[in-house]
Amino acid sequence: MCKSAVFAAVTALLATRLVWGQWSSPVPVLRGNPSVAGQSLVAGTGDTVWAVAVIGRTGSAGPYQVVACWTSGDTWSLPAELTPPDSGRIFSAPGLGRDATGRLWVAWYRGDYPTCDIESSAVWTALRDSGGWHAPVRAVSGVAAEGPMSFVSDAAGNWYLGFATLTPYSEFVYSSAVYSRWAGDSWLMPRFIARGMGSPIETNYSAPLLAPRPNSGIWAAYEMLVGGDAITMLRTVRGDTARLCWIQDGSNPAVTVDSTGRLWILYSQLAMYWLSAQVIADSSSIDTMQITTNAGGQACAATDGEGLIWAAWPDRSTRRVTVSYCRGTQWSPFEWATGSAGVPKGIASDGTGRVYVVFQTTAGQLYSACRTERPGVQEPGSCSAAGSRIATIARGVLMVSLRLATSSLRTELLSAAGRRVMELQAGANDVSRLSPGVYFVRDAPAQALAMRKVVITR
Repeated sequence: MCKSAVFAAVTALLATRLVWGQWSSPVPVLRGNPSVAGQSLVAGTGDTVWAVAVIGRTGSAGPYQVVACWTSGDTWSLPAELTPPDSGRIFSAPGLGRDATGRLWVAWYRGDYPTCDIESSAVWTALRDSGGWHAPVRAVSGVAAEGPMSFVSDAAGNWYLGFATLTPYSEFVYSSAVYSRWAGDSWLMPRFIARGMGSPIETNYSAPLLAPRPNSGIWAAYEMLVGGDAITMLRTVRGDTARLCWIQDGSNPAVTVDSTGRLWILYSQLAMYWLSAQVIADSSSIDTMQITTNAGGQACAATDGEGLIWAAWPDRSTRRVTVSYCRGTQWSPFEWATGSAGVPKGIASDGTGRVYVVFQTTAGQLYSACRTERPGVQEPGSCSAAGSRIATIARGVLMVSLRLATSSLRTELLSAAGRRVMELQAGANDVSRLSPGVYFVRDAPAQALAMRKVVITR
């Protein structure tokens, strides 16, 4: 390689602020078996991390199996068979969750809609406690579903299960986001979070990603697809009630809750090249940060024991698994968790603070890598609080932090020319009558620099 090419490569690497040598060598998760229909990762108790996946031979008609395994660092355990091999039905969309006592829940879909009899299709769950894995339980019968399945336990210990249901309409099928609650010995009938429709405009909602709220209830983040546009939405769910609290142009949400109870939503924009983070407190957005403009697919998110927010995504240029963490409002220099191409399928931190990433190779096999050391207190961030903020995109409603309800500052919406357009209140503000374009939110007239960019669209 000529000197100019070497110099160009080094310059490009420095420009991306990549850090090397902090991740272990990848190890196989399922003894080399390919994961063919989804997988999930979650922290266990102590120094263990669990993974669940559907294994089988890629491109074959089966047999398929749902299996779970765990690791405490160097190697993964032999897979525990949660279902017997089955070539008559296809398993898909497994999900995994853990509560504060260390119990694990696993869910999956058994069926192949629309080619199979829907009456024999079902969502299944299995529980693992101190006595080991319990026999699978049929959670919802006679339903066509898709995932990924999402589990969460709220502050009161109530278990929720989220997934999407499929409903035929004419020659099409539309999807709805639903959830079910554990009643102690069975799962309740699913309730709608967002109901899809086939007419007048075909509208589809993805499987919701669930996260616990600080006091009671849960958050449910999901994607709405309508007319070719993708919108990320957030609802609060408490008991049998789901209320919309946030909406943003974007797709492929990933969620995690930090040590203070705030929700972090990662979502993609601009053909998935932009990866951004939204911080939600009291059902309102309080911060927006741009992580990268070079993402190449779905991101994963997790919170470690010290409160750091971790994100993993495929790099658009190299296709390698890229990782960064956020301390406060600063995202760290990007790190490559593997030296070859891969797609991250999960990120989690065990009880000791060790962070794991599970990724899928181009051959369909699952591997994991763990960070070999904890981030230092003085490790620099790749962006500052001011530099990380990007424009909020609003459609009809502009959400303002509820913290302003007790603030003496007047919050205003300004035009791009600096003209005062309207005064904003805490919570939802109707901006549907304003012309589309760029605006700015200012906390007080004297704080000319304390402004946030807003793009209002139709």
